[in-house]
Amino acid sequence: MSSQIVGLKKFAKNQLINHILNNIAKPSLKAFIYAYLYLVLPKAIGQVLSAIRKHKYDKIIPRIKKTMLRALHPLKFPVFSASLVAGINILEPILFNILKRSTKLRRPTSNVFISTLISSLISALIFFPRYQNHVVGYGRYNSLDLTLLVATRAMDTALSSTLSKITPTGIAQYGDALLFITSCAPIMFCWFFYPEKLPPSYSKWITSAANMDPDFLEVLNLVRDKKLIYGEHGPYEDYLAPYFIKYGKDPQRGNTVLNQPIECEAVHAFVSKSCEVHALWRFWRGFKFALSVYGPLNILMLLIPMKNKKMKHRLIRAIKSSIRSSCFLGVFIGFYWYAVCLARTRLLPKLLPDVPRTRFDDTICPAAGALACGFSSFIETPQRRKELALFVAPRGLGTLISSEINPRNMKIESLVFSISLAVLVAYSKYKASNVRGIFGKGLTQVFNINPLNN
Repeated sequence: MSSQIVGLKKFAKNQLINHILNNIAKPSLKAFIYAYLYLVLPKAIGQVLSAIRKHKYDKIIPRIKKTMLRALHPLKFPVFSASLVAGINILEPILFNILKRSTKLRRPTSNVFISTLISSLISALIFFPRYQNHVVGYGRYNSLDLTLLVATRAMDTALSSTLSKITPTGIAQYGDALLFITSCAPIMFCWFFYPEKLPPSYSKWITSAANMDPDFLEVLNLVRDKKLIYGEHGPYEDYLAPYFIKYGKDPQRGNTVLNQPIECEAVHAFVSKSCEVHALWRFWRGFKFALSVYGPLNILMLLIPMKNKKMKHRLIRAIKSSIRSSCFLGVFIGFYWYAVCLARTRLLPKLLPDVPRTRFDDTICPAAGALACGFSSFIETPQRRKELALFVAPRGLGTLISSEINPRNMKIESLVFSISLAVLVAYSKYKASNVRGIFGKGLTQVFNINPLNN
């Protein structure tokens, strides 16, 4: 009898050790490694490229070493990810066993969903605030971007799984395009008039891609703020004079008392008086800009060996992908500028003659461009359109909320992150196909989720 008890104790001990190793330690280590590579690799590559450009080769190793050591900080993203996964995997089996004994929930899948939801929520509420308080010291968007990403993916997961059952197929296929359009509209409008609502690097990238002269952008802000009123004398009536001089034009043409509204050719950067030619020019510049980004990236992907795929076919696919994505960005920019022209001079002033001229420049034309550019997503494939929509959605949501750092906003963000993460992890374990895109596939790996076949 005593030997049986000893054997049972030994068996229970081995079971516990195996559980800790396989269900807690290994998943946590896996989460740490993925998060560590995500944090370190981009910075290391950037440092290497920067050192090569500046011919400071002796700085490469010390900088990479410093980056690798800093990522090991207990409050950085890798340790946070590992702690989060450990918390989920410790709590989930306990809650599952409690629910399994309940008479109210008969379906095992319901027990899995609820136990995973609650355990993820508790783990996030415990570990996220510490991570948040640390990274926010380096910049508000360090934690907010992560929260917006998780929140939009959670909403997409919950809504898509529900709407797919009631939405007709003919309409559902346009859902991603609609999400992209509605996300781009506030982003581009804020880029025009409220750049403080966008991360500085994000706003700078849009300005570079759109190729807009900052002087002209400032004029539209002056019009919006009522500091510059068409037809009235004031301190800013000749603000555009240097802009005209820069392009070798008569500075008097930039006077907003003598000329109102600002002439289209000035908006076109004096490329042409034709709005159509200008739109094509913007498309071409955007296409070249995108090709310089997508081209090298797709060529780099060819270096990764792939089974059962010939290099010839991969090369053709890379070229097609680069051209298609470059066309998308070119059309995005071209649509934006052409819609601005239609709203300023070509169409809307004729349809709405009683609207003051300033109203077109301080609201209507930026809004028209912001809305029109999103339709460029139809150039991309459905799969790519989905990824684009899910990529811009967090930033679109971010324009609608305050980025101010205060205790109330931090608590709200912590709660939103925790609930959203809980929804994503629960859906991933319950039915992984509901979590769309690359993010869904990555979630099953990072959090070591084994989707149920139900």
